[in-house]
Amino acid sequence: MLHIAILEEIQNLLLRIPGIINCFEKRDPMFTDLVKEWLLQAEQILVNNRLSVAADVAVLRGVLINAERGVLPASITFTGEKTTRKIKTSVAADVLQKANELVSNAINVTEVQIAEGERLARQLVALAQRKGLIPANQNSNGHTEWLSAIWKAMYVDPELGPATTHLAGIVGIYDAMILIDRMITIV
Repeated sequence: MLHIAILEEIQNLLLRIPGIINCFEKRDPMFTDLVKEWLLQAEQILVNNRLSVAADVAVLRGVLINAERGVLPASITFTGEKTTRKIKTSVAADVLQKANELVSNAINVTEVQIAEGERLARQLVALAQRKGLIPANQNSNGHTEWLSAIWKAMYVDPELGPATTHLAGIVGIYDAMILIDRMITIV
């Protein structure tokens, strides 16, 4: 499972796609370059986080490079004149759509787990606040120690302990603490 920070990095990458599509809509000549840059960044993030889908993204980048050289993939058909720009733009749009699907599918399970963890963390924080387990002020040792003390209090509490353990089982201990921290600031 991916950690929250990695998931959010990948989600931020995916959120750049609408801007790239705006360039496509405006017939911006930089569209193909933007897609290639996005693919390269996606590939690097995926490689850095040891996700095998990086290979599939690299292959799609190769298809786009081939299109820049004038080679039309078998999956794309044209009506009218085939210009190099039309080929590059069409292939870039197709490749971007396929890469989006690949990356989105790769993080889908983690997104579901994190969403479940967020719901559970929200409930745990609400109960912990009601029970007085969350001090209003951070202790002098800093935020991390304050958060660790809250986690320990929730973990040893007879009512919250099982749910706290379950949260750690869903997302891992470090991400569980991140979610608890976020929920404390929200609630």
